[in-house]
Amino acid sequence: MSQVEFIWVNTPKALDYFITSLRGYFPLALDTEADSLHHYRESVCLIQVSHAEQHFLIDPLHSFPLDELWPPTSRHTWILHGADFDLRMLRRAGAPEPQAVFDTMLAAQLVGQKAFGYGALVEHFCGITLNKGSQKADWSRRPLSQTMIDYAVQDTQYLEPIAEALGKLLADKGRLTWHEQSCARVVASSRIVREDDPENDWRISGSALLSPQALAIVRELWLWREKEAEAVDLPVFKVLHNELLLDLSVWCSENPKISPMGAPRWPQRSSPARADRLIEAIEKGRLAPPVPRPPRGERPPRDKDAEVRMEKLRIHRDAIAAELGLDPTVIAPKSTLQEVARNPDTAADRLIAENRWCPWQWELLKPAIATV
Repeated sequence: MSQVEFIWVNTPKALDYFITSLRGYFPLALDTEADSLHHYRESVCLIQVSHAEQHFLIDPLHSFPLDELWPPTSRHTWILHGADFDLRMLRRAGAPEPQAVFDTMLAAQLVGQKAFGYGALVEHFCGITLNKGSQKADWSRRPLSQTMIDYAVQDTQYLEPIAEALGKLLADKGRLTWHEQSCARVVASSRIVREDDPENDWRISGSALLSPQALAIVRELWLWREKEAEAVDLPVFKVLHNELLLDLSVWCSENPKISPMGAPRWPQRSSPARADRLIEAIEKGRLAPPVPRPPRGERPPRDKDAEVRMEKLRIHRDAIAAELGLDPTVIAPKSTLQEVARNPDTAADRLIAENRWCPWQWELLKPAIATV
């Protein structure tokens, strides 16, 4: 049996009890479990909520409606760790945007914690070492094992005390506004939905430098893999991982008259039917017109003045980071420094407007601009 009591929310009656428990105003610790490692289309399989030492496991896979869940839940501040992923998943489950978000990972970074993973924070602030054994489990299966239930509960069980401790540290260091701005930036970023791009989605990492004929094979193999994965409801990497897809494409383009099955890394575990479809896709790619490599972005001409500004900005950033006990990239990563160095008069406003930087980060770097 679990050492922590919890309430399994998988009936309308249990949902009513959960909603009743939300009366008042207090932060809610939330987390989600998904099934991306086991199915073609990722879905939310479990929603964990903790507050006031009560722990709820909400099952979105049951047929009862969750519509009543979200209005009272969204009135509270949500405590999340690495909020972007969970916000996206909760939106898939029908959740609106919450009143506010407290991201414990961001808070840990802003107070100078070197290790800011959830397990590291639980150990640091609560003195408990978590068992992460169910991290890759198939959360779409029912019933959940006791080990999975314990894992799910512990993912929100300690978020409230961690958030409370980090909130005090942020206040002591005068960085609560920094955290609020950073959390707002993550919330805004999580609203962006990536649109499908049939013309380029098949251009997987590592394919840009392949020959045009190999690229034609990559495209056909990518399309074949999507169909195979959807048909058997598996993630694409379990049908053919990217490294092997690229290797097959290169070898088959360089050996056009040899059967694809002669490739050194031919997938041996494919069924005869799947192997036939794989060969058909490769041959289609071999016969297809070569696909041009994607155009490379033009490298901006060397700007010696910008390089000097970049170095001065980096020195200033690193000095401020050391003084504050922060990782320098928390203030500004290299790419941000480069943009500011190239356009010191306009880059900061643009980066903030595009939700790529926060005002507090610019305020720390601004004094250096006057000297460069």
